[in-house]
Amino acid sequence: MIALLRLILLGAVAISTAAQASPADDMPLVAAAIRSGRLVQAELMLARMTPSQAGEATTELEILHGQLALAQGRDQDARRDFGALALRVPDDCRVLLGLGMAESDLGDADRAITHLEGATRTCAADWKAWSALGFAYDAKARWGDSDAAYARAMASGGEQPALLNNVAASRIRQRRFAEAEPILARARAGAPDDLRIANNLDIAAGALGRMPVRGLRDSTSRWAERLNNAGYAAMLAGRGDDARKWLTMAVAADPVFQTIAAANLARLDARK
Repeated sequence: MIALLRLILLGAVAISTAAQASPADDMPLVAAAIRSGRLVQAELMLARMTPSQAGEATTELEILHGQLALAQGRDQDARRDFGALALRVPDDCRVLLGLGMAESDLGDADRAITHLEGATRTCAADWKAWSALGFAYDAKARWGDSDAAYARAMASGGEQPALLNNVAASRIRQRRFAEAEPILARARAGAPDDLRIANNLDIAAGALGRMPVRGLRDSTSRWAERLNNAGYAAMLAGRGDDARKWLTMAVAADPVFQTIAAANLARLDARK
């Protein structure tokens, strides 16, 4: 009976403590949820918080809202949120990074570069800022600058799969396919289920003349997508025979990809 009473009292204390916890206490948990991709959890936690509850942590709360919008692909919302924050806290590298990444996703590379360069000056050890800056430089074909930015990102962050994928994608855009492939192999070893890495690996291999190997888990639509990626890459690399073969196979493999692969075949014919 005494033991039961002690458990009841301990439970009451825990409930009381939870009820008194400030919403600001949950902010690190929200940030961790966003970083790990648990976006539904982060959204639900943020919905319980208001600026008036956050008090002095209002800016932190607004940064979390912007980061969540960015992670969810709501780039216009993220640019609006981080743009407003930049007027108040112009030297916060999280704000500059978020604003620059949103602008980059929206195709505004020039503004993105301005803000991301600011982020790397403010937080020089943040590999994500350097990686995002390299991606923005790629959009302007500033290859020397992007190579240097990715090198700084690697020095700070090591072989993060997302970073390796960006480095390899840059090499692909520069038609440096042979360099891209081993980088992507390392990225895939760290994130075997990442479709962006898998797609880029098919592109690099296709450009080098190697047809994808169908995996046991590849659906017909996924197999058609892989063939289309390889065929398009072969076309870019000047391997017309390979491109025609793989794009024709993609058209036959799945009706969903007929339009896309057929359009690439038409582009191949136009190059004759």
